[in-house]
This record gives sequence, C-alpha cells and structure tokens, in this order.
Amino acid sequence: MLLSSIDVGSNTIRLLIGRVESGKVIRRKTEMVITRLASGIAETGLLNADNMEKSISVLKDFSDIISGYDISYIRAVGTSALREAKNSEEFRQRVLSETGIKIEVVSGEEEAELTARGVISDLPETDSSFIIDIGGGSSEWILCKNSSPDAMGTMPTGVVKLFDNHIKSDPPSKSDIASFKKELDTVLSGLKTKIWHLINSSTVFIGTAGTITTLASIDIGLESYDHEKLHRHNISLENLYDISGRLISIPLNERKEMIGLEPERADLIIPGILFTINVMELFGFDNILVSDNGLLEGELIKLSERSS
Repeated sequence: MLLSSIDVGSNTIRLLIGRVESGKVIRRKTEMVITRLASGIAETGLLNADNMEKSISVLKDFSDIISGYDISYIRAVGTSALREAKNSEEFRQRVLSETGIKIEVVSGEEEAELTARGVISDLPETDSSFIIDIGGGSSEWILCKNSSPDAMGTMPTGVVKLFDNHIKSDPPSKSDIASFKKELDTVLSGLKTKIWHLINSSTVFIGTAGTITTLASIDIGLESYDHEKLHRHNISLENLYDISGRLISIPLNERKEMIGLEPERADLIIPGILFTINVMELFGFDNILVSDNGLLEGELIKLSERSS
C-alpha cells in the first residue's frame, strides 16, 4: 500500500511517497522546495503574497506527482507558519480549491510527536536520546528513554524568524551575532530549566530536518543530495566550529558556492548552525547524530496505522 505525506513548513514544502513495512518507511519518491512561507510573518502577522503563490505552485506540482502513483491515503500537515498567520485559513482554502490537497494544521506538540516517530523508526536503540528539529518558524524537541518519547515540546522560534530578526549585514556583523545569541539564550534557558536534569553523559544528541542535514552535507562535502550518506552521519562539535567560522567570514554570494550547501539555504544556515552549536554547548554534547527521517516519515507511519 502506497501512502503520501506532505509537510507545508515555514521554510520548505516537502513530499514523501512510500510504504510502511514492519514500522519502517520504504521511500519511493521525495521532493523538497524552499518557499519561505513564514518570511516576514513576525512583522506583519501574515503570509507573504508572493510566497503563498510560490507555495501553491509547488503544491500543484506535488499533486501532479501524486496522481502518477497508486496512492491509497494522503496526509498534508501545516506547521508554525500556518499556526500563526492571520490569513492561514485563506491560504489553505486556496490550496484545497486549486490543488485538491487538504492541509491539516498541527500543534507544536503533535509536530514533535510525529517527528519523534519518524526519527526513532530508523535509528539504533538508545537508553537516552535528545532529538531536536530546528525549523523555519518553530523548533521541536523530544527526550526519549529506551527509544520511546518521554517528554517533548516546541519553541516558538526557528531559522527564518531568527534571520529576519537579527541578521542585517552580509557577512553577519558582531552586533548581528550578539543580538541573535541574546534571543536564543532566552529561549534555550527555558528549555534547560525543563530538561537539564533528564540529560546525562550517555544521552545521544540527534538532529533532524533541513538545518541539520545541510550541516551534514557540508561536513561530508556532498555535491548532491544522498539520503544514505546523510542518514546516521555524525558531526563533531569541533567540525561545527570550523564550518561556522568559514560560513560567517564570507559573504552570501561566496557561501552559495560552498560544496554541500544549497544556494537557497546560504543565508539561513547562519542562524541554523549557531542554534545547533548553542544547544550542544548548553547541554555538553560533543557530537550530533544526523537523522534524515522525521516529520514526513512520522506522518506516513501514523497514516499506515490509521488505514489499517
């Protein structure tokens, strides 16, 4: 039975077509397009008209792709941007009428739960793990014991918001970085208070979604996307310090030429890598294990359970 999941995110829109066997997702087709749906939302409270048009165009393409497969069930979810925007309902109605895709807006907690299910489905079992998904408009975290979620939550910030709020120079200035870190310290201090006592020296730090897989791609030096090479790759904090130094020291046009970095992510990778490093420093992690599974796979697993 073929299933399809769609993630209408704050920065990217992603498609997965596959099936679920023994709790694991077997991929048939994946697509990802950056549309920056959340760009400017912090200032206006609205989805930008141009980004809505681009997003609808992408979803039309996804609908065409899906029609070429014998899909039994489809689920499309919207995350932070569609939770927050005043014109979210207008956008979703347009998507439904123009593409036939019905978007279900999920809470930050359900987003975290779906992400956890996708990540845990295809990683080695651990006594303790801490998963983070740094998104465009929000970031989700999950603490697991014996490879099962034990606590989870969402933080109302992500790379699109952080970039819009703080990165004003190219390359970023010291004042840009200081302003960024001030906000992030405030957000992360609340997280530390909640979960510090639950993390120990054996806890495995796991990252998923675009920021983390992009950092893995840079670390490996990938010329093009390769799921098998990205998935389960380990990045050391030392390597992230080195990558961060290179990224911050060069202007955007040079960053776009860096091997492993998609040109469309060359600006957002700055808040992305700083966010990652800050979390690792805060909790004492020396390495991050990369998962190329997450929300989409979690959706597919849940869809499989519902359909059966």
